[in-house]
Amino acid sequence: MFSGIGFRKHPWLMIPLILLIISIFFLGFVEANTIDELNNEIDARQEELEELEERKQEERSSLEQRLNRQAALEQELEELEGYIRELQEEQALLQEEIAAVEAEIALVEQELAEAEERLSYQEELLNLRLRAIQQYGLVSYFEVLFESSSFPDFLTRLYNLSIIASNDLRLMEEIMAERELIQAWKDELDESKDELEAKRRQVAENEEEMKRAAAEREALLAELQEEITRNLQAIADLEEESQRLETMIRELIAEAESLFSGLEGELHWPIEPPTWISSGYGWRRDPFSGYQAWHGGIDIAPRNGAANFILAAARGEVIYSGWNGGYGNCIMIDHGGGTVTLYSHLSNLLARTGDVVERGERIGRAGTTGYSTGVHLHFEVREYGKEPVRTYPSGNPDYRRNPMEYF
Repeated sequence: MFSGIGFRKHPWLMIPLILLIISIFFLGFVEANTIDELNNEIDARQEELEELEERKQEERSSLEQRLNRQAALEQELEELEGYIRELQEEQALLQEEIAAVEAEIALVEQELAEAEERLSYQEELLNLRLRAIQQYGLVSYFEVLFESSSFPDFLTRLYNLSIIASNDLRLMEEIMAERELIQAWKDELDESKDELEAKRRQVAENEEEMKRAAAEREALLAELQEEITRNLQAIADLEEESQRLETMIRELIAEAESLFSGLEGELHWPIEPPTWISSGYGWRRDPFSGYQAWHGGIDIAPRNGAANFILAAARGEVIYSGWNGGYGNCIMIDHGGGTVTLYSHLSNLLARTGDVVERGERIGRAGTTGYSTGVHLHFEVREYGKEPVRTYPSGNPDYRRNPMEYF
């Protein structure tokens, strides 16, 4: 063992010790600096990923609004088409009624013409007889008398002429009454026809208005479908970018040294009972867009919608605690060995980034933040640096596993 005197006598002996201390300090500084750089890089990429998730959420919200508008327009179109069919049926019925009235008018006009003809004939007979009465009664009284075989014969002839004239007058009055009745009937039918024609024109105008409205809605629907297509493409592009960032984060996490050796044994159920699994792992119909989408975890809902406490599934370090776009309030725990559990849609965050949590420890409360339709926990198990469970059609690997394998 060196003494202070030895160092004073032989100062060159202190050189290796000084170099050793400097190298240990330098290596420690480099290692600490590297870890800090990695943590800073992970934080930066996480923030970038959060921004992407927020943009995806905005696109999904916009998509949801447009899908709702699309459903409303389709409903309006269906109703308009129903109205148009009803108007067309009404138009056909009105046309039939108009045709029937026109046929009736034609018949009445024929009867009116016949009545006019009978009246004209009767008027001609009456005029002849009146002229005869006037001639024999007022002008050539003696001619009628001389032509008569006797005075009684003269009176008989004159009386007969009067009777005939009276009958002609009565018949003429009857014909005139009949003609007036037929004319009134014709006038009524003409009025009915005019009303039907006016109604038919109104129905036709309504039908054209409905068709214009339907055409406008079809044009809006076409534009909306184009916007929906752009929304879906934007979401797909953002998803691809998210996958790229997640790959980078996985590489950074794998590069950093973990304090833990990985999952050992079964996971702790990540939410206090009573609960039920509201959506499983795998393909499902997205509750917002209605399209098939990959669900990379399980949804566990509390009974009666209570905000049950969220529990750490295993011992590990909280590597993320905060808002994460569509995940809402989210916590990620690194358990070592490249295994990370994720807890999202939380209403409260009880654990903070850098905390070391134990298995079953309370880390938050269930909620419905982010891309969510009700109070529940979205729980994922991710294995970074291992063989992917599946690959998306775009070619991006998915390192999420079915959490039910761990319980």
